[in-house]
Amino acid sequence: MTEPDIVPMSRRWLGILKGESALALGERAGRRLFSLVPAQLRCRFCNAPFRGRFAGPFGRVGYTPSRKNPTICERCIERAPEGGALVPVSVLFADVRGYTSLAEELSSVETTALLHRFYAAASSALLAHDAILGQIAGDEVMAIFVPGLAGSSYPRQAVAAARALLRGVGYGTPLGRWLDVGVGICTGEEYVGNVGGGGFKDFTAIGDVTNTAARLQALAAGGEILVCALTYAGVANAYPLAEPLDLQLKGKRATVESFRIRV
Repeated sequence: MTEPDIVPMSRRWLGILKGESALALGERAGRRLFSLVPAQLRCRFCNAPFRGRFAGPFGRVGYTPSRKNPTICERCIERAPEGGALVPVSVLFADVRGYTSLAEELSSVETTALLHRFYAAASSALLAHDAILGQIAGDEVMAIFVPGLAGSSYPRQAVAAARALLRGVGYGTPLGRWLDVGVGICTGEEYVGNVGGGGFKDFTAIGDVTNTAARLQALAAGGEILVCALTYAGVANAYPLAEPLDLQLKGKRATVESFRIRV
């Protein structure tokens, strides 16, 4: 059985994740039609208006900014049908170090306030570099960088977002860090889209790239970004002093060529 028989894949998702050129004729016609509606701000994929005199009627049927990335509408991401496509992607995970100890030392209200501050700093940094926000679970955030949104230099955008995130929690700033955070990034081709079943779906990336990014993040010390070799190839000129590593990642039979970038 081929992979498209296992999971829904479509030209529409290719168009969103890789760029407009892959859109089917109907989607291209829809974009052109929406572009005729006057708007001060519109969805980057379908051209639905977010701001302007006609934004209200569009918003009532779901053409409102997505929580995954406010430059895209919900109809193009959250409210889109299940399905996706195999596309080039960089996946980023960032995690709070020592969270269990923090939770023991602080009250539940204080812990929640600290996590909200972390989520806000992380979201700001990631969205500023054209990420699509993935899952937020406890003390961890995930972000997805695809060519259709972050451009052809999506690995560079992922690393820049990681650096901005670490600076957002205080690394490399005069006041110092207010939270200990490590980051892992991996790049490759993976299935990205709305995944789920039984009435539930969520936008995410699934496969070895995501698993490797999560494993790299687990080994990153506070203030470090661990990246796979393919990610580093896209940013090597900017970070010539990155430390090369051969890491044994959980679940991997062979060591993984990686690089350590510090803020």
